[in-house]
Amino acid sequence: MPGLTGTINMARNSLQANQRAIELAGHNLANVSNPAYSRQRLNIETAHGIPVEHGIQGAGVEVTGIDQFRDILLDRQIANEGSVLAYLEEKQKILQFAQSMIGQDLDRTSSSPEGKAASKGVSGQMGLGDNLSEFFNALQALSSNPSSQAYRQVVVFKAQNLSEKFNRIDFRLGELLHDLNSEVVTMVDDVNNAITFLEQIGHLISSNKMLSNANDYTDKFHSRVEDLSKFIDVQFEFKPVANADPATGKAMEKLYLKIGGVEVIEAGDIVSRLALVIKDDKGNKVTRKNNYLERGDTVFVETIKSAEQFQLISGKIKAVIDSRDESVRGFKTSMNLISEKIKERINLEHAKGTSLPVLQLSSEYVGTGSLAIEKLSNDLKAGDRLLFGNGGVFTVANDAAIGAQELKGTFTGDSPLAKGDRAALTSIDFFDIAADGLNVNERISGNPALLHAGMGGDAGNNELALSMAQIIDERQEDLNGQTFNEALNRGVIGFGQELSSVETQTLDQSTVLRMLQEHRTSISGVSIDEEMANLLVFQRAFQANAKLISLLDELLAISINIIR
Repeated sequence: MPGLTGTINMARNSLQANQRAIELAGHNLANVSNPAYSRQRLNIETAHGIPVEHGIQGAGVEVTGIDQFRDILLDRQIANEGSVLAYLEEKQKILQFAQSMIGQDLDRTSSSPEGKAASKGVSGQMGLGDNLSEFFNALQALSSNPSSQAYRQVVVFKAQNLSEKFNRIDFRLGELLHDLNSEVVTMVDDVNNAITFLEQIGHLISSNKMLSNANDYTDKFHSRVEDLSKFIDVQFEFKPVANADPATGKAMEKLYLKIGGVEVIEAGDIVSRLALVIKDDKGNKVTRKNNYLERGDTVFVETIKSAEQFQLISGKIKAVIDSRDESVRGFKTSMNLISEKIKERINLEHAKGTSLPVLQLSSEYVGTGSLAIEKLSNDLKAGDRLLFGNGGVFTVANDAAIGAQELKGTFTGDSPLAKGDRAALTSIDFFDIAADGLNVNERISGNPALLHAGMGGDAGNNELALSMAQIIDERQEDLNGQTFNEALNRGVIGFGQELSSVETQTLDQSTVLRMLQEHRTSISGVSIDEEMANLLVFQRAFQANAKLISLLDELLAISINIIR
């Protein structure tokens, strides 16, 4: 009864094929909401017929494999474009953080320091431009009443506001730089962990492709590659590394993967990883235990065990490094330069003038010995220079406190000093040159009378206050011929325009990536309607083959009974 046996085998094979098809449709439906899944379909072919007495008897169907609806070129494009989008999104996030630390909304529309940008970009919400203008306005006001203690106090107050603004921005941006370096350390760890996972999943894919199929492992592999591409650009392929197996006709394929143009997985095995290079604030390479960073450290990325040129193209790591070195540090440097030039220029002018009178002589002085003082209204320090009305200068040799009766030092001048002559301090720095950042001289902040507003020791002279107030309109050679306000405007507006450009690019890039993902979904995504329809077909086929087996079983039983 070979014909009956062959028919039974045919029905059994068909029953098993449809059962596998039902299971696979259920697997598809179970992953309908899984974005990393690519739908699968059972690949069945007509089985080879069985030779019988009167020809070839059909053997039904046989399962030859499971096809996966995946476009490898599309997957690579999505990984590449996703890496670019991750770069832009990370850079946008960093620039937004920096904007918050600057302490004002940045105008992102104007292309020049004029117009709305000039008034809103650095003047809104008490920005740097406001503080700078208010300081010079206070100097202008002081020129109208140079002997006024109240006006002097306003100048000091506005200068302190300006100093605090510059120093606070510098501190915050310094903290942001430190945080960005720490973020690079974390991202490098994530990349190296991903490389380890891809090596493992690559081996599973290679071995399972030889035995049957590796579709589910392939889904996990591509999902992890897309995650990795968010940190760094990735290129990969599976290459045959051995002759084809005579039994299966397949050759073993192994994973080759590059990041930043450098091979990190070769023939399935890890050959390199990312490594950190840490440099201190002096630019010297240092080793930190557990990569714990100190303030002032800068982190760079390279690969180990590779002679290939490593180059970041896209991804979050490149975004952090670019934003750190170009945007944040560049803005911080430009603000520091402006503050240093303000300090330098104000001090240079301030040193030419004199304070309000600080002492009055109690007796005549002929140019030798100690000064006999009737009234000393301010503490003096060694090296202070006192300017008298006749042009004579007395250089103080020792510190002296308020109320001192005499001063030791040296006098230069052509005329003796008379009883009652008064002297004012000269050549004092307005901003502290020894301190980091911009800081008002403690002597002046503690006693605004020491502020130099006039010339020649005359309390009513406003020459120096006017001169300092006019500095705001001067063009500074070290600032590319710009005024201080123009330099601030250019720096802040340039930062705002960069943020605006990144936001626009991010929007465009997200559209590109979304279109690619939608295209992939149309190819690889699971359709509930399609799978349900297939389930009905496979179910009916399964039932029919089950009925056929049942019928053949009855015929076989009848045949056996007849023979008996």
